[in-house]
Amino acid sequence: MIKLENIKFILRKISIPPFILWTGANILLFCLLAIPVLAQQPTPRTNPVAPNTQYGPGRVNSNPASTKQNAPLIDKNAPVTLPANPLTGKDSVSRDSVQAASDFQTTVKYSSRDSSFFDNNTQTLELFGDAQVTYGDISLKADYIRLNYTTNEVFARGRYDSTAKKMVGLPVFKDGEGQYDTKEIRYNFKTKKGLIRGVVTSQGEGNIRGTNVKKDAEDNLYIRGAIYTTCNLATPHFHINAGKIKVVHNKQVVAGPFNLVINQVPLPIGLPFGFFPFPKKKDIGVSGILMPQYGEEPNGRGYYLRDGGYYWAVNENIGLQFKGQIYSRGSWGLGLTSAYNKRYSFSGNVDLRFNLNRSGDRIDTTQSPRKDFAVIWSHAPQSIGKRGTFSANVNISSNSFNQFNSFDQQRYISNVAGSSVQYSRSFGQYVRASANARVNQQFGQTNRVTNIRELGRTDASTNFNLGVNQIAPFALRGGSGRWYESFRVGFDFSGSAGVSNTIRRQLDTTGLGFRVVGRQAVSRVELIRDSLRRVEAIRQGQTVADPNLIAFNMANLPTILKNAQIEGRYSIPIGLPNLKLLRYINLTPGFSFSGDIYTKRLNYSYLGGDSVRVDTTKGLYTVYNFAVSASMNTRLYGTVFLRGKRLEAIRHTLAPSVSFSYVPNFSDPSFGFFQDLSMIPGLRPTQQRVSRFRGLGGTAGSSLPGASAFISFGIVNQLEMKVRTRDDTTGQPFRKISLFDNISLTGSYNLLAQEYPLSPLQLSANTQIFKNISFNFSSTFDPYAYRLFGGNYSYLFPGNAIPEYLQSPIITQPNFTRVNYYAIQAGQGLLRMTNMQAYLSTRLAPKSANKPKQSPNASDATMRSINANPDLYVDFNVPWTLNVSYTLGINKFTPTESSVIQALTLTGDFSLTPKWKFTFQSGYDFQAMSPSLTTIGISRDLHCWEMNFNWTPFAGSSFRASNYSFDLRARSAILQELKLSRRRTFYDRGGF
Repeated sequence: MIKLENIKFILRKISIPPFILWTGANILLFCLLAIPVLAQQPTPRTNPVAPNTQYGPGRVNSNPASTKQNAPLIDKNAPVTLPANPLTGKDSVSRDSVQAASDFQTTVKYSSRDSSFFDNNTQTLELFGDAQVTYGDISLKADYIRLNYTTNEVFARGRYDSTAKKMVGLPVFKDGEGQYDTKEIRYNFKTKKGLIRGVVTSQGEGNIRGTNVKKDAEDNLYIRGAIYTTCNLATPHFHINAGKIKVVHNKQVVAGPFNLVINQVPLPIGLPFGFFPFPKKKDIGVSGILMPQYGEEPNGRGYYLRDGGYYWAVNENIGLQFKGQIYSRGSWGLGLTSAYNKRYSFSGNVDLRFNLNRSGDRIDTTQSPRKDFAVIWSHAPQSIGKRGTFSANVNISSNSFNQFNSFDQQRYISNVAGSSVQYSRSFGQYVRASANARVNQQFGQTNRVTNIRELGRTDASTNFNLGVNQIAPFALRGGSGRWYESFRVGFDFSGSAGVSNTIRRQLDTTGLGFRVVGRQAVSRVELIRDSLRRVEAIRQGQTVADPNLIAFNMANLPTILKNAQIEGRYSIPIGLPNLKLLRYINLTPGFSFSGDIYTKRLNYSYLGGDSVRVDTTKGLYTVYNFAVSASMNTRLYGTVFLRGKRLEAIRHTLAPSVSFSYVPNFSDPSFGFFQDLSMIPGLRPTQQRVSRFRGLGGTAGSSLPGASAFISFGIVNQLEMKVRTRDDTTGQPFRKISLFDNISLTGSYNLLAQEYPLSPLQLSANTQIFKNISFNFSSTFDPYAYRLFGGNYSYLFPGNAIPEYLQSPIITQPNFTRVNYYAIQAGQGLLRMTNMQAYLSTRLAPKSANKPKQSPNASDATMRSINANPDLYVDFNVPWTLNVSYTLGINKFTPTESSVIQALTLTGDFSLTPKWKFTFQSGYDFQAMSPSLTTIGISRDLHCWEMNFNWTPFAGSSFRASNYSFDLRARSAILQELKLSRRRTFYDRGGF
């Protein structure tokens, strides 16, 4: 053992200078500390991994038991965290000289399946076999990865598998939402720049492939030898081939000179540059130019550029489209379209259009142009937890807009439009308010000379309602069960104002019994006959003017406003306590007070004989009445047990109800509601007092003089059967099948009426037949007879047995009138049907057709639009559907005059193969004895392309020529202008 004294002796003999001793001591100390550390490091690799071989010399064995000196050797599956300083093994707060060599700002996580190798001299880490490196939101996977801490770079590539004879483990680089499949990649974590060879990356709806790629710090890509396509196959069906492409991160693709390649065949179709924007997931779209459609319209406006403009993606909640039209013969148009959506609040769309149309063989500025407009607005709220809701469904346009400017077939053939805007709000628990505005349009007839729709009718109205829900004033704090605590009272007030371009110059004299002087008078039967004559003339292609219609324009606005109808109504409903009679009968008494407010009133001036002059005065007039009522209802059951093989029983449910209401006599002239005309000779008692608000709406406008005591009755029937299930796997041995969901009969009888005490009877029924066939029926029956004035009525009463009360003197104009005798007394049967409506429909389809549509490749907004309008899209996953409906409507105005509507409609589709879809729509009008609008469609799924062919062989009218369209287009919305189209539309009158 060497002692300290011996060392001191030797040093004194040698006489070594002190500074040399100090230096030697430090070197010795460094060696003693460094040897244990160096002993743990493997021999540095001098040869890198040779390309296209499994691994090169110096590879670390993947078996931990064979080389225990390899400290960095990791577990095959567990991820390893590499400290920011690989030598110290910890993160130091202060940046010392060792840490300065690495600029990593967060922890680098790495793992490999086979082995890893760390070179301390070059600060390089190599990973072999299913290697993965994660740094923040950046991740890289490859068969081989080399990470350099000195240069902050990572390099990755795949490996050639000699068995499979292909490259495996190719690098997959992810940076946030972007993913890049490459052959080889070099990336700098500090500058965020990279060099990529052989890249495939998805951008928006498309994918980009290139030979050499540079990536900058802003995630923009600069690609040489690039192709851009929306086809996801390894060999795409089509692509855009460009020498250079720049991908602006999350915005667009900018291409240099490029040409189109279809099925690996280059086409001589190219452009010097191109912009391909792609939308973000949360955005409606990306702002950009909308390419116009071009063609020729042989309806007089010439060649056109249509629906071109600009799309502005304002934000993720709203987008705007500015569109325009221009025609070679002087016509032009402008439009603004917007779609908006605020999650959990509301959504909607707006479409504003204006067109100035000139027709002719040349531009003629002297002719008066036709101005057309359209306002379409749809707004739907999501009133979750809100007291107020606002909704709108607006469709207002000029009479000829759809005829000349609408390119949607359904709108083109439509002759009516309705619009409404509503707002409602509740205030606390009891108060509610609502307001709405409505516009109903009928676009009129097509003039044979000008070929323009004329004589359109427009009705506009607004309504307001304020109400207080019925409250129990004696039980505001819950009550204790006393009978009077169920006493309830409420309040309702409603007002309305309406204008129309239908100016009633003719006064309805039905049932008056005297002659009106100074105004054109006509009975209701004559009005019906005039309407039927005009309908028949329209069917024959004639144009018949309505004498009551004026144009709805600024010139006639004073006249329209002068004839505005303004009225109000109020009511105070009072609910009395409910009572039980004989345990099974519910008795509900009631009392109500109501009234009307008018701004006009009629004055009748007797002129002698049977002549009366009718004048209209303006002011504020109120009408009121009150009524007492009581109603009783119960429910009866009857069951017939059959005990058959499957049919167990049939049950009949009968729900009768009876109510009584009494309204006192308010026809005394002292109230001011009626006027006494008893001085006119020959009037019946019911004609001697006439309402001063006749024809002005409200209850006073249609009420009859005298008190009324109505007994209303109703019977509701339900019929169902109980059958045994075919198998008892469900645990239910029986199930119920409804035979008739509802068969009801209602009517009323006025005990105090001097004429026509029994009201018409209403019969209705509905049921489901075989689960998928819906049947609805309704009809009205009149119990009173009709009498013929003038003409020969022997066909109505065979022989000479004509009742005396039905005989009348011969009058020049034959007419029917309703008489106060039951039809059965006159030999006209028990009841006379006045109208009947029957509707039968069914939908046949597989069970999967009714499931909500889902697609991983579409946004939530797109899927909501598809599920809300399934008929506008083609679903290749549903093999077939068939919808059949039959409609029958009969209106009998008199015993000999009626109108009938009878039509059969068929719509459906079927898939001939998983890629072929056929659709059809047709029907038959039994009154016109001709097919209805018929369309046939063919769709072909071509993977990244789609083909559509639509043909209308029969449009139902000579005014609507048949049409066809053929479209072959790329399915991506980005390349929506990449298409081949050929069409002949319903407004094109050229040849096929």
